[in-house]
Amino acid sequence: MRKIFKLVLGICFLGIFASCEDYLDKSIETELTEEEVFKNFDSAQGFVEEMYAMIVDYSTAAHWQHFHCYAEDAVGIDTWQFDYAIDEGRYWEWQRSGPGSMFDGPTNTNAELPFDRAKLWPSSWAGIRKSNIVIADADSLMTGANQVEKDVILGQAYFFRAFFHHEIMKFWGSIPYIDRVLEDDWKLERPAQWSETALKIDEDFQRAVDLLPVDWDDPDFAPGLKSRGENMFRLTKGAALSLKAKNLLYAASPLMQNSSSTYDYDKELAKRAADTFAEVLKMSRYSLTPWDEYESVFYSTQGRYPYSSEYIFSQAGSVGWFQNFLSTNWQLGAIGQNNLASFPTHNYIEDNFGMSDGLSCEDSPLYDPANPWENRDPRLYKWIVLDGDQMVENLGAATGENEVHRYAQFFREGAHRYPNKGNGTRTGYVAKKWFPIGFNNFDNQGVFAWRLHVRLTDVYLMYAEAALVAYGINGKPQGFELSALDAINKIRERAVPDGSLNVRPEYLTSDNAFMDEIRRERAVELSYESHRWMDIRRWKLGTQEKYKLKTEIIFDRNAEGKPINFVERVLRTKVFEDKHYWLPFPKNDTEIYEGFPQNPGW
Repeated sequence: MRKIFKLVLGICFLGIFASCEDYLDKSIETELTEEEVFKNFDSAQGFVEEMYAMIVDYSTAAHWQHFHCYAEDAVGIDTWQFDYAIDEGRYWEWQRSGPGSMFDGPTNTNAELPFDRAKLWPSSWAGIRKSNIVIADADSLMTGANQVEKDVILGQAYFFRAFFHHEIMKFWGSIPYIDRVLEDDWKLERPAQWSETALKIDEDFQRAVDLLPVDWDDPDFAPGLKSRGENMFRLTKGAALSLKAKNLLYAASPLMQNSSSTYDYDKELAKRAADTFAEVLKMSRYSLTPWDEYESVFYSTQGRYPYSSEYIFSQAGSVGWFQNFLSTNWQLGAIGQNNLASFPTHNYIEDNFGMSDGLSCEDSPLYDPANPWENRDPRLYKWIVLDGDQMVENLGAATGENEVHRYAQFFREGAHRYPNKGNGTRTGYVAKKWFPIGFNNFDNQGVFAWRLHVRLTDVYLMYAEAALVAYGINGKPQGFELSALDAINKIRERAVPDGSLNVRPEYLTSDNAFMDEIRRERAVELSYESHRWMDIRRWKLGTQEKYKLKTEIIFDRNAEGKPINFVERVLRTKVFEDKHYWLPFPKNDTEIYEGFPQNPGW
């Protein structure tokens, strides 16, 4: 019988052979044989759970407090970070080995430092290999387990095999679907169509749906009893359904269809996606968090990771010291000692965060260029720090010169504005979505914050997008009560229950007009949650000029302290051509054999 270590060492495919030892942890467990690993449920689950650590946490995989700001939503100020290279079109930088990229570099998933955590390229390939080992051996070798235990082991493995393929394809495009433990048969041809692999991913997600429980803490689900109360991160039926539907929506999207129009979706795939999203939305396990508790979705100040009724799927938390490190510089970057930060762009805020009447800034009569932050969508005030907002609660007994930090000074000569403050805001804004007012180096409030891979709001918005393509503005899947329009209004009514923020008739004149409004809603509701770059690419909008610009707002204050003299200025123009829709594959990988070509333009 071969040892598991030898199986894993043969990992992946193409150029990864040369670097796999860099990220494989040769612990004592890896010296066990297959028979020993899969002898019972506890042992097999231990092997499976290593794959949870291979999920990339977009918020902490050495990205510090950056927003994964590869689109037009924010501007990073550190030239060594990957977002800076992205803006300049230098996509080969994804291969840089070090803490500046979430794509490659050190991947010791058990390390105490966040820059040694999972990275997309090596960890996803490793996860695929590990999943295939489980699928090949678990059922036949788990002689000491019952059928329920075997099912949940296999359900997790099928989920991970599908998920890791999907993660790679989101950034690099189509790859072969590896559904077996590769030995000498690794020269697999790369499919020409995204959907070829996406449909195989769909099959595995469905297998996971069939095998995974709704809730590991269900008293009738025996495998979860031993860890009851600590099962938050474990895979569930809802997570599998959500990722299944997301994969189908991506496959239906304009980029994956190689469409010339941003509105050209595959209708049948969109219908399958909408129907699957509807199954998630029917589940009583999930519900929208009330507006006055919305912060609990993103962070906790209680010394534990936040959990809400919106939680569906995430990487299993962040390393402990990282949260304490952040409080020494805060996302503001404006009052801290470290200049590691990224700042929301003015054009993203103005293009997407609309007015209190449900209209965009461009369309609303309420918008006043001389008072641009009045009468806005309330989510702007909840998630963005504006000039004059309180930033610090307790400055200590002897406030002295520190008093200047109590309220944001983002105006031209303000104390928190670059270049007057070296690490101050570059754009006139700072995000506060993951941080309470006390999260700074004066109040020193501890926070556990994270980005979710999938939460309920995301499902509503993806459902609306898919349902619009499949059923139109007011159509609905059979047996489901919400239309695409209903789904968007449900999200907005959380913020404004009287319906005044709901979608206006001006945006319901055509499917394309409403699709634009769905996309604007997604930009607001999921702002700075690591979705934007992927959305802009899959909608095939990246080459349009408005999505290349990153702007700041410059203004003064009058004698009464009111902002005046607003001027918008372009800070950076992203380099984005057709080839930038996909990251390039490593050159060595595309030169091994003819069946695996490089992405166009690289």
